[in-house]
Amino acid sequence: MDHFTETTETGYGTNIMNSLKGIIVGFIFILISIGLLWWNEGRSVDQANALNDMKDKVITLEDTKYNAQYNNKAILLQGIAKPLSKLEDVTFGLKSSGLVLHRIVEMYQWQETKESESKDKLGGGTETTTTYDYNKVWSKSQIRSSSFRHKQNHKNPGMVYASRSFSTDASMGDYRLSKKIVNSFEASTQIDDLSILSKKIDGIINHDSYLYKGDDPSDPQIGDLKIRFTYAAAGEYTIVGKLQNKNIVSYRTDNGKNFLFTRSGIVSANQIFQEELDSNSLLAWLFRLVGLIVMFIGFTMILGPLSTIANVIPMIGSIVEGATGIIALIITLLLGSIVIGLAWLTSRPIMALAIIALGIIASVVISNMNNNNSSA
Repeated sequence: MDHFTETTETGYGTNIMNSLKGIIVGFIFILISIGLLWWNEGRSVDQANALNDMKDKVITLEDTKYNAQYNNKAILLQGIAKPLSKLEDVTFGLKSSGLVLHRIVEMYQWQETKESESKDKLGGGTETTTTYDYNKVWSKSQIRSSSFRHKQNHKNPGMVYASRSFSTDASMGDYRLSKKIVNSFEASTQIDDLSILSKKIDGIINHDSYLYKGDDPSDPQIGDLKIRFTYAAAGEYTIVGKLQNKNIVSYRTDNGKNFLFTRSGIVSANQIFQEELDSNSLLAWLFRLVGLIVMFIGFTMILGPLSTIANVIPMIGSIVEGATGIIALIITLLLGSIVIGLAWLTSRPIMALAIIALGIIASVVISNMNNNNSSA
């Protein structure tokens, strides 16, 4: 590992100007967060309604024999998926009888990590210490060393080979599965025996379970390549979509959502839709969290000039910064809950009022805790 440290200083006037510029950026962040929170609630409701709509209509087929009465309806198909053609990575001559074949390429490269620490100085200035560490890692993607702060002796070569996926159309009884469906099957089984390939392929050595471009796998050097292969085998799968003649395509719900689900093995419709509903709920909470964090950052930046001005004496600046942080959190909880509540107002008014009430209660609790700590 290579380690570099840099120290920079900014004056009081520069800090004031930067904090004033931050007010504009803060307002932009708040507008973005409001838009994100509002969009997310609508997206979450639409997704849940669409999933429940399809769940109520889906028909589980008894077998894999084509039945025209289910044409253009939401169906669940279960059975043995078989490839319609052989897979081959022609670059290395590897053939597979599976449904999906993945070539996974990793290169040994330099990776830059950056960490900064700032200290306020008497008079309102700031001293920032930035450390740059350079480590050697295996990475599946190209790390662009041209953007490194310290480029000398940390150059990554281009990846000669890239990761690729190969797939084939398949069948399940009388039904045809397109590559779009097959590509969604998880290719997690590793091919551990590559002895059928040549011992040396264009300078790459075959180590039976993986291919290696370099002198010594136990002592990798920058630019060395490691190549592995995984596949999705023929076998039992479950597919949920719309039957279109003998093809399975995406099902379009009444509110315009398109769904096509696949699972490895035999899985019931109830389990699949419950998993999708749970995933939708988790995604909604993640977007809420992101939206509230962006809003909090926005209010922190708007209030930033107060602590910057007070930083003439660092101890006072720290107190002001803590106070503005509490204020930013309280305003975020209030405004965030109002935005989320209003988004639910037309569809679930009671829930909307409950969300707004919770936001107000949380804000009051945090405010009282802060007042008690201050008086203590």
